[in-house]
Amino acid sequence: MKKIILTKNYTRDNCLIIQEVWDEGYTRDYFGNKNPYFPPIVNYVHDGVVEFWEYEKAINWFVNRLLKKNQEDSTFLPSMIKEHVQTVRKLKMLLRQRHLNTVRELKDFIKLLEQGTRTFMAFYHSAIDERTPGALRTLALKTREEDAFYDQADLLIRNTIEYLHPYTKGLTISIVARELASLPKKKTLLKRFEQCIMIIDGTLEPTSIESFVKKHPTYKLNAVKIANENQVKGQTACKGHAVGTVRILKRKNQVHEFRQGEILISPMTTPDFLSAMKKSAAIVTDEGGITCHAAIVSRELGIPCVIGTK
Repeated sequence: MKKIILTKNYTRDNCLIIQEVWDEGYTRDYFGNKNPYFPPIVNYVHDGVVEFWEYEKAINWFVNRLLKKNQEDSTFLPSMIKEHVQTVRKLKMLLRQRHLNTVRELKDFIKLLEQGTRTFMAFYHSAIDERTPGALRTLALKTREEDAFYDQADLLIRNTIEYLHPYTKGLTISIVARELASLPKKKTLLKRFEQCIMIIDGTLEPTSIESFVKKHPTYKLNAVKIANENQVKGQTACKGHAVGTVRILKRKNQVHEFRQGEILISPMTTPDFLSAMKKSAAIVTDEGGITCHAAIVSRELGIPCVIGTK
């Protein structure tokens, strides 16, 4: 039996509806072919954030097929970018609102987000793939949107669900699109907030990733092994030395808990974390490279920072 080996590559404070849209983008290429590897991602909600456990064969198939498209057709990427700009213009008009007013409006917004994601993925992956033909990669890097595009979409989706169903406040992360017409009870959402698995084939199980893999032997976790559990290593974003109490921030709604002089530990940082970053004695993130948000802000503030500890 062939194993689907899953590697945890990202953690995000995004609702599962956003993840459904993103995952669906990997299921076919830009030639119209279906991805032979499935699922591209197993999403694990854990303590109110989503861990992306990626099936790298599926992701790599998509990236390689995109590269082939770029190599064979130099007009493809510019056309995707042009289409994306038009879609984003429509999205931004909706993103100005605090919330939408009906489930129908929300479903229409998600369809528009699907269109924008399809075009976004074309230049997002073209930008980070060093094999992309030079001129096209330069264009992709210039066009690449900031993460706020999805942060804003996530916020609008959550605010709309909470507006329509106030009991879901703070628990909207684990609602999927097919449930919008009839939402789960609060008890179910509380259980999912703690832990649940979502795959775009319809799987939605309130369980841990370890229990899921044990129950489904087709899957195997490719977990990162830490040689010394008393020491964490990563890339230096800003040199320095600090001593302080660690506070782990996984979600945007935890930022207000941060105290002056604490050490900020997070999967990654976004502009929403800025107030906590300014108070921190040091910053450590699981993800990121030398040009990531945490790296740039820490250097601006002169705060010691280690990134990419995995």
